[in-house]
Amino acid sequence: MKKLFIFFVAAMLLTLPACAGTDTSASTDNSAPEQSETAEVQYDYQLKAGETTEVYDVTFNQMVTVTVDPASTRDGSIDLRSGIFFDNCTFNGGLTILGDYHAMVSLGAGCSFGDGSVVTCKEVTPGAAKETTMDDNFVKVFVSCEDVTVETESAIGVVTEGSDVTFNGTVYSKQEIAPDTPFLGIYSVYENDDMTYVKLAISDDSVETLE
Repeated sequence: MKKLFIFFVAAMLLTLPACAGTDTSASTDNSAPEQSETAEVQYDYQLKAGETTEVYDVTFNQMVTVTVDPASTRDGSIDLRSGIFFDNCTFNGGLTILGDYHAMVSLGAGCSFGDGSVVTCKEVTPGAAKETTMDDNFVKVFVSCEDVTVETESAIGVVTEGSDVTFNGTVYSKQEIAPDTPFLGIYSVYENDDMTYVKLAISDDSVETLE
């Protein structure tokens, strides 16, 4: 539970607009029950604004899909942020995240990915990625486990508290890029029709853009 608490504190911290340096706080307590070993494995998760879900100790042998409802999350307030937390889960078929804004997908330190299994992020609303700016509340993938590969053509944020992350073919090392801050964020965003990447050093009360 201590680790989970740390994750949700981090999730609330990261609701800061990417270019802001102000503090904020929010919490949600309506988490879903843990899955038991005997429960049927669920592969599709739907998130609306304000919904949080926790998933533990599951081996997924097929693709897992998390869909973030655009109607309720696009203009949702900070305290209605949606999120899903996986820990001690094995993804053998990959993880797909469908969403435009306002959600946190967290991968705990106990998660692992099978050979060739990646996290794929896609927009729900056609054209949303090219209209997203750094002031928007991106979908974020929060990574604490090893060997995570993220692929996307959308505007998203990938945040790590220490583990190296492969993002669209490039390996990002927090130890090398932002060793003195709690989190490294890499955001994909469009400038005209070209995707660019912004690196952020994220602490408890500030966000600094890195070269």
